[in-house]
Amino acid sequence: MTPKLENFLNLKVVLYLALCLFIGTPSSSAQDILVFAAASSAGALDKVIKEDPNTTYTVKVSYASSGALARQIENGAPASIFISANKVWTKYLAQKNLISDKGSVNLLYNRLVLAAPITSKIDVTITKGVDLLSALGDGLLAIGDPSHVPAGIYAKIALTNLGLWKLLASRTARTADARNTLALIERAAVPAGIIYRSDLIASSRVRIVDTFPENVHPPIVYPLSIIKEFDTAEARRLFEFLKSNRAMAIFRKHGFTAG
Repeated sequence: MTPKLENFLNLKVVLYLALCLFIGTPSSSAQDILVFAAASSAGALDKVIKEDPNTTYTVKVSYASSGALARQIENGAPASIFISANKVWTKYLAQKNLISDKGSVNLLYNRLVLAAPITSKIDVTITKGVDLLSALGDGLLAIGDPSHVPAGIYAKIALTNLGLWKLLASRTARTADARNTLALIERAAVPAGIIYRSDLIASSRVRIVDTFPENVHPPIVYPLSIIKEFDTAEARRLFEFLKSNRAMAIFRKHGFTAG
């Protein structure tokens, strides 16, 4: 290589590095914020995020059961925001000192319903001792896995308080999250299932058979939290937007009640 060519190439390298320092890397213009959210919030949250006017960040959302997401956060997953479908998993992370001092707020409320495929003729009223076994026939009752899925935890508590859990426990099809429960009902793979009222808004293939009385299970609360390790100015802006009137109007359209 001639000295002249070598000097030319060195100059190009210097100019390239200077340009990088001047304009920054692509990630410096808009920070990515990772949100971990309960599967049952998916349809509504996607629309809320599209309405966010902030341009200093981009939002990526991972949906799953609240328990599975909390475990991932505990193991270091880089989520800035956590939306759980119950207080249990938020408290779990708080006890491990993983929730930001900026705190946690009750963002949304939901209701528990017995749902069936749109063509189903099941017709029961949810009361203590109701005969759900006859309504199920030879089929199973779809619920979220009560070991970690909030919708399943609420379902088990409700059925226990109605005196039905011991009869139905062996007749349940347990799913990984609320969306999978809804999918089983939509496909008529089960005669009925227990899901959230908000799930019905997103589906034209499922109908409400009856709504569970509020006194048979704890209030269905969706806490919104910032994760301490990834608490940034951008995360706090998103946190505030999710609580805004603009966001709440969208959540209400999807069957939620404001916190």
